[in-house]
Amino acid sequence: MKRFEAARRIYNSLLNFELKKLRQLERTVEYRQIQSVISSAYRSNTKDSLECKDAFKRREKLISANGISENGFKSDVKFFYKHFDGLIGSNVAVHCIAVQLWAAFDKYLRGSGKEIHFKRLGDISSLKGYSVKGKSGGCEIIFRGQYVEWTRKKKKLLLPLKIDPDNEYEREMLSRRVKYVRIIKKPGKNRLRWYAQLTLEGKPALKYSAGTGKPIHSVGKGNVGIDIGPQTVAYASDKEVALLELADRVTNIEHQKKKLQRKLDRSRRATNPDNYKPDGTIKRGVKLTRNKSKRYLKLQSKLAYIQHRQAEIRKLQHTCLANHMLTLGDRFFVEKMNWPGLAHRAKETSISEKTGRYKRKKRFGKSLANKAPAMFISILKRKCETLGLPGVVEVDTYNLKASQYNHLSDTYEKKSLSERWNYMPISDGSDSSKTKRIQRDLYSAFLLQHTIPQPCSFDKKALRIDYPNFVTMHDAEIHRLESLPKTVTSMGVRRSHS
Repeated sequence: MKRFEAARRIYNSLLNFELKKLRQLERTVEYRQIQSVISSAYRSNTKDSLECKDAFKRREKLISANGISENGFKSDVKFFYKHFDGLIGSNVAVHCIAVQLWAAFDKYLRGSGKEIHFKRLGDISSLKGYSVKGKSGGCEIIFRGQYVEWTRKKKKLLLPLKIDPDNEYEREMLSRRVKYVRIIKKPGKNRLRWYAQLTLEGKPALKYSAGTGKPIHSVGKGNVGIDIGPQTVAYASDKEVALLELADRVTNIEHQKKKLQRKLDRSRRATNPDNYKPDGTIKRGVKLTRNKSKRYLKLQSKLAYIQHRQAEIRKLQHTCLANHMLTLGDRFFVEKMNWPGLAHRAKETSISEKTGRYKRKKRFGKSLANKAPAMFISILKRKCETLGLPGVVEVDTYNLKASQYNHLSDTYEKKSLSERWNYMPISDGSDSSKTKRIQRDLYSAFLLQHTIPQPCSFDKKALRIDYPNFVTMHDAEIHRLESLPKTVTSMGVRRSHS
């Protein structure tokens, strides 16, 4: 813990130093002129113009010339880690702390982040060090087979590892060259838990079934269409179609969180009464005390644990689903989504015609936080890259319009979000007015499966050939959903009472 606290102090000192450099740069005439060009381009919606692009390039060169770059951070951190040389060496300081801070700065400079935050006590959750020679700073955190050795000068910290000797996969992976080791701190039920994450050379080994000797996660061939939403995912392939709730084992813990947060607030007010005014509001412009009682620390760890448990379940389920999808195909088509935009509250204030009341401005923020659809796509991308597959192809939502297209009539029809079914014409020769109900998300996944990336369009011939097989698998999936005791409302499927 001492080493993690030392790393936090180095991080904050370096952040303070780099922020001063950035503020000095922002006060220069040249930088302000460049920023004025960029701001006016955004206001006039001409950010794709050559003038704006040139301004971005000039700003990037100016920032880099003033030492605000990854290499600049690596050079500057040397002034700060020497005060903690007995705990943190140059290997961790240069290749972990400086790189981590530069990632935050880069995000901020590109407009993805609003503010760069200082690390509070206990905020540093992982540190890594290279275990191979040739990197500046030498070897500091080294894997030694049964333990991890963290060496600083004459002090050696030995961290024993729990390794399963009967696990063939672990045994094969640990025989490879270890490039670097990351020490990770995670909240446990009653105490902190520590893990060693090893980054190894080469591609990952295959996992085989102990009983059959066959690979557990085989890779299929062909296209798979994925229509993903805030809570559900629909996919279609030649072998299988399905509509699933994302991470269905992740429960809503908002009520538990609110109860714990209220307890924490009461405890803070009791142990730090001088921080608050008589009306209960917090004092501004004065240095606040941070006294934490033993009960407060227990509640804080309990809150961290329930959030961590949810995150672990979510990641596990996303990984399992990605492994299953890889058995269906090797090329995945998905619409490009603006997830932060879906999480934001609506800007316009509107009144419901039905009730005459103001409509709620909330959108999909809680669903996205609980289900994390973007995490699933990133896991699938990473697995495809590791296996050397064609991978995930993100198609343009605006040009393709998969939710509006009807391949039988070759027309586009805009639908409201509440319409969960498409009514497809049946050409059996008897009655042209007959229609077939097709679930909207499953049909979109089927259309995405038959996407031609360049140009962005549908393979209409393949759609007509594969449609009968899709309808058969679609009906079987709808029957499965109707037999479930509970489904997500956005699926539009009601439980069958037969």
